[in-house]
Amino acid sequence: MSEAVKQALTEFNKKFDIKRIEAGVFSWNKASMKVLEKNGFKLEGILKKAIKKENKYIDEHMYAKIK
Repeated sequence: MSEAVKQALTEFNKKFDIKRIEAGVFSWNKASMKVLEKNGFKLEGILKKAIKKENKYIDEHMYAKIK
């Protein structure tokens, strides 16, 4: 998955002049956090109870990559 994200970012950067890319991850999804971190994303903060799913509120970890 890390390689797929890397390739997607490469293509995205070729087509668009974007300075910032964000990704939100559920608090329990450690694998996705690692994939983002391996691709240069930094954790900017944790949004407490930001998402409601199946009548439960879940924290969202907000990652960003700055060009």
